[in-house]
Amino acid sequence: MKLVTCKNQFLGQVCNWVSFNVSREYAETETKSFNKYFKTLPKKIQKEFYGGKGASITFYEQCFRCGGSYKNFKRALKKEIPLGSTMQPIIDRKE
Repeated sequence: MKLVTCKNQFLGQVCNWVSFNVSREYAETETKSFNKYFKTLPKKIQKEFYGGKGASITFYEQCFRCGGSYKNFKRALKKEIPLGSTMQPIIDRKE
């Protein structure tokens, strides 16, 4: 698994949120799979737990913290990854 950090500007500094790369194909498959499941849920549950919205490929194209583009992520250095970091998937910028 390739770990990357966000290099978008956020609140006047570099974001540096740590994520892990996935392929666009993986992201599309996961989005379709979740949306299939989402449609089986009662509307009340859809709204209460998921804000009434299904998954979108956009989730994989933006930084979880700052919303910046996946194109501005760079390979993470070990010193940039705090112990216990929570990470989300992000599309590999080379795709």
